[in-house]
Amino acid sequence: MEKTRLRKLIGLAMVALGLIQTGTGIMQEDWVFAALGFVYVLIGVAYILFEGYELGQ
Repeated sequence: MEKTRLRKLIGLAMVALGLIQTGTGIMQEDWVFAALGFVYVLIGVAYILFEGYELGQ
């Protein structure tokens, strides 16, 4: 249970940082930086989906 909670927290942190990076990139009109932030958001969501849930439940 504790391991699952930690994995979800890591995934949520990845999503939050990616959203901050995307927003900052858009405000500064740095589209590559914004796109990489969005990719980081997608990786965080995938991490939550694949690592955040235990297969036994």
